[in-house]
Order: sequence, then structure tokens, then C-alpha cells
Amino acid sequence: MSNPLTGRDIINIRDLTQKEWRYLIDLAAELKAQKIAGADQHWFGGKNVLANFEWGSTRTRCAFETSCNDLGMGFTYLSNSHVNDTETIKDSIRVFSEMYDLITWRAQKDEAYLREIAEYATVPVISAVSLGDHPTQMLADALTMEEQWGGARSCKGKKMAFVGNGAGAPLWYGRLAAMMDMDFAVIQPDNIRHQMCKTMQDDVRECFERWAPEREFVVTSDLGKLQGLDVIVTEEWRYLNPECGEEVLDPSKYESYMGDAKDLLPYRVSMETMERTGNPDVFVMHELPSTHNADHATGQRLLAEAPDEWSRDIIRTGFEITDECFEANASVIFREAGNRQHTIKAMVCAVLGR
Repeated sequence: MSNPLTGRDIINIRDLTQKEWRYLIDLAAELKAQKIAGADQHWFGGKNVLANFEWGSTRTRCAFETSCNDLGMGFTYLSNSHVNDTETIKDSIRVFSEMYDLITWRAQKDEAYLREIAEYATVPVISAVSLGDHPTQMLADALTMEEQWGGARSCKGKKMAFVGNGAGAPLWYGRLAAMMDMDFAVIQPDNIRHQMCKTMQDDVRECFERWAPEREFVVTSDLGKLQGLDVIVTEEWRYLNPECGEEVLDPSKYESYMGDAKDLLPYRVSMETMERTGNPDVFVMHELPSTHNADHATGQRLLAEAPDEWSRDIIRTGFEITDECFEANASVIFREAGNRQHTIKAMVCAVLGR
């Protein structure tokens, strides 16, 4: 298939066809094999990429920077500028379009903000995440699943579930499951604060109607839906359903992690969760960061604030996923993280016309 994405923006996987998505997965697999073999990928000498992240990042930022280095490109990580301070976003983007060949942007804002940036830009824009989608992560997860199951198109007919706090990431994974022709379940608590909102459910349902009309999409609190799963994904506890009528808690607050622990605990991904699938080959993916133990500054702060041993035990052993289960799946989870590099490289190559 010839490159269908030259000059395109990548903001949301909904904007792509299944053939275009397939092109990106296949290109990522090819680029990964080339890198492992030590091939020279310096194809874009003289090209430059601008990255502006208004929200913290580890994997996405590192993947963009290392990919650009591999491709022989210049990379600017914007850390001190006039953007949205003494200069409008429109003016800033017009400046960047004069100097750069590609822009990547991350913001904890509605997707419309990134689409505005793309409208002002005269060069391609790749979303490094917005509240609307995380396309680079979803491509990495697609590649990881195909590696687990034997290669191209091996996801077809498999069963994926998001287990835990249904307030945010199930939207992204639901679209991915539909794109990959998989069944998808959101298994979440009855607490409305941590449920997949109706707008997101409607979005995913539309994707299934478009791409995978024969596959199942279900949202439930029934842990019996774990039976027969092939892959489980999960996310941090601290996000809230945007339709619950409450403000998102400051992530530095103890309550943002532990306020609904009693409701969320039955949906923590554990070795027991995996056993309940009845599938000895089931595996867990996690987009990271994961609060699977307390061996970090946030964990230590939460331990210091915990009022009782029950709370401290949860913090030590993990929130959305137990430390035991995380480590049992670490080989997949960290390959998934590493695949961010190869899949982001594929997106960069595709929109720049390689």
C-alpha cells in the first residue's frame, strides 16, 4: 500500500481508515526490525520537529526525540517561550510553521484545542495526547498486541477489556478495539464518578458500527465478563467521569487516589483477575505511569497521609494494578513502552512522506 498519510495531521484515530491504520502498524513493525538490525534510518536530514508539551510526559517525549535522532532530524523541545503568554497560539503556530517541518503538541485540554493548532499550521501536526485521544499510544498498543499474537491482523476476534476506573482511557481503547476488529468490555464499579460516561460510550459504539459491526461492545460492573479475555488494560484511579458533575481533584490530594478506594478495589487488576479469565495466555498492558507500588515520591506522601493499615496496604501493593501482577506482565508492559518509539517514528515518516 502506498503511503496515504503524506502531509496529514494525526489528531484522533477516528480520522483514519482501517487501511491507513494498517499502514502505520506495518510501517512501525518494519522500522522496528530495521533498528534492531542496525540499519541506517537517517532519511530526513535538514528536517526539524517542534514539540510543545503542556502536560507532563516521559514515554511520548522520549519516543519523539529518539525517533527524530534516528531519522537524522533536528528536534526542539519547547520549554521557554511566549506561547499563550504574550503571544497568541495562532501567532506562535504561524512562527513554528515557518521554521519546522512537523509539530507535535500535548495538552490536557479538549481535542478542539489541537485541531485549532492544526488549522493554523501549514505543516503536519501529530497529537501527543489530548483529552480526546492518544493516537501514538494506541498505535504502540496495536503493535504490541500483534507481536503477542503472531503478527499482522492477529488481533481479529480477540477479546479486550478495560478493567478499573472507566472515567477516561476506555474511550481510547474502545476505538482501538473497534479498529482492530476485537470485542471490547469496560468492567467498572457502580460508582458514577468512575464510570465511562454516555458521550464516550456513544463515541465507541459509533466506531464499532463503522469498523467492527460483528464484534461486541459492553459496559458493565459484572466481573463475570472477565471470562474468556485475551488482554486486559487499565488506568490510574484518580480520573473522574466528566458527566458526574464534580471537578477533577488536584492529583496532589490524598482523596484523588484513595477517596473511592472501597468501590475501586474489586476492579483492581491482580493475579486473581487474570485467573478469572480462564485463559492461561491472557496478558496485561498499561500505558504508564502506573501506581503499582509506593516506591516513588507520590507513594511515600500518600503513605504518610494514610489513616489506617488497610489504606497503607493498598498504597504499598498497588492501586489500579497490584505490584505482583504488574511485575508478572512487565515484559509486555515495557516492550509496549519501547514500541512507542517505533510507532511514533512510523507516524513521523508517514506524514513527512517516507
